[in-house]
Amino acid sequence: MRVWHGLSLLLCLVLALLGPAVAFGQADEATEKAKALFAKGKTELDAGRYPEALTAFQEAYALKPVPAMLKNIAVVHESMGNLPAAVENYTRYLESSPKDAEKINEAVAALKRTLATTWATVDLTTDPAGAQVWVGSKAGPPRGTTPFQLQVPAGKQTLVIEKPGFQLVTRPITLSPGRTTPVGIALPPLMPILVVRSTPVGAEVVIDGRVAGKTPFNQAVLGGAHTLEVRLAGFATHQRPITLEAIHTAAAPLVVDVQLSEQAATGLLALTVDRPGSQILVDGQPVGVSPLASPLSLPQGLHKLEVRPDDGGKAHEEMVTITAGGTTSTRVTLGGVVAPEPAGKGISGRTWSYIIMGTGAAVLATGGVFGLFASGADGDLEDCRKSATCARTDAELDKADDVKSKALLTDVMLGSGLAIAGAGLAVFFLSDDPGSAPPVTVTPTIGGAAAVGRFEF
Repeated sequence: MRVWHGLSLLLCLVLALLGPAVAFGQADEATEKAKALFAKGKTELDAGRYPEALTAFQEAYALKPVPAMLKNIAVVHESMGNLPAAVENYTRYLESSPKDAEKINEAVAALKRTLATTWATVDLTTDPAGAQVWVGSKAGPPRGTTPFQLQVPAGKQTLVIEKPGFQLVTRPITLSPGRTTPVGIALPPLMPILVVRSTPVGAEVVIDGRVAGKTPFNQAVLGGAHTLEVRLAGFATHQRPITLEAIHTAAAPLVVDVQLSEQAATGLLALTVDRPGSQILVDGQPVGVSPLASPLSLPQGLHKLEVRPDDGGKAHEEMVTITAGGTTSTRVTLGGVVAPEPAGKGISGRTWSYIIMGTGAAVLATGGVFGLFASGADGDLEDCRKSATCARTDAELDKADDVKSKALLTDVMLGSGLAIAGAGLAVFFLSDDPGSAPPVTVTPTIGGAAAVGRFEF
């Protein structure tokens, strides 16, 4: 519903009030500015540009608080669909006891009936609080700052919620007339914006060890502390700590400008030295002691490599060529004494013999168990043959097959166990070297096992 009481007459009235010096007091700069703002508001209102008209009227009222200007402000609010603000400004206008008070009271009563019957109330909260809220779009001033109660027409509405440092939220809701609906909204934080510019451009941007892009770089990055590296072949790597915060928005990002310094191309030297503790020199400068934890990074070209043993012996010298971006490998043998292997690490021959004989005994024991099974099966077969209902039937054949299979398994297990145990016994007598492997190897064969070995005289 829109209240319109001859706006043109109202505007004329306000102009009349603004015109005479007695209405505003002595004409001054503020009066002239208020007149200009009022004229602008009228133009914007006639053109249907309500947010601009509202701003002009409010600024004019701030300069010269003429009561009639409140009526203009109320008309704009009503035209924008903000009936609560319209009622508020009409009510303030009535405090000046205007001549059209009766008509304005009727208009206010009509607006209040509309609010009570066809509008709904939203009890709006946000996490965090302090967000500004619009209805439909961000056109015009916000309706309020959370937490607050918002009155809107019932039905489908769209809330637009904004708070610095957080993402803009657009939330559709459906409301019933005359009811209050609680609505809570969590505001997701904005990803801060990082801008990295380098001279020259095209450098890799590395954040916490991961390549994120190339310069010029302009992206959202997770907030917090990070390590930034800017790398480009032929230039020294630039590294610095950075901290991204919610204030680093698209309008005010964190900007890092980097001037890269040229650097000679480098390659790697992978060096292996047979004598630990030897001093290593490149072009006469000490670079470490063997063994090196990692390859050496050297400028490309020819270099003199020296390796000096720790006992003062003869040093090793050679020229090595380093290729840019490549790895040169070299091994230096100084003729050092190789330390013997510690004694006692191998398994002695006699230990092997015990292991083999134990295995043979286990196989023999298993063969004995199968022998008991075969004996029991043979007894069942004899009982069957003595029974008139079992003899010469399929049951007798099944029992006979069972006896044969268990007897065969018994023979195989006993034979294998004896062979393995014998091999273990041979190892016991033939091997007395505590670190040697057994000279006899046991190999399973069909029906048993074979012991294969060698004898030295």
